[in-house]
Amino acid sequence: MSGVWVAVVVVGLATIALKAAGPVFLGGRELPPRALGIVELAAPVLLSALVVTQAVAGHRQLVFEARLAGLAAAAVAIRLRAPLLLVVVLAAAVTAGSRAL
Repeated sequence: MSGVWVAVVVVGLATIALKAAGPVFLGGRELPPRALGIVELAAPVLLSALVVTQAVAGHRQLVFEARLAGLAAAAVAIRLRAPLLLVVVLAAAVTAGSRAL
């Protein structure tokens, strides 16, 4: 077995262990309200960080270009409670328009 496959197996086992740790240690008990609030906010925060990182990340530097304009347009559309399809189309159109300029 090569080193790559050993790494894949180790990462897979570690993932299974981490996912099983919650139910094993909690054993059906409820989380405290403070911890529950943190857990509920973790997914949106991580997703937002991923989106922003992908929008401005270049090769070892920050890149402010058309993608950021599209992201800003999407943020405004979401804030105005536009339908998701409209948000995506608007972000794509603003990005394309920015690149064309």
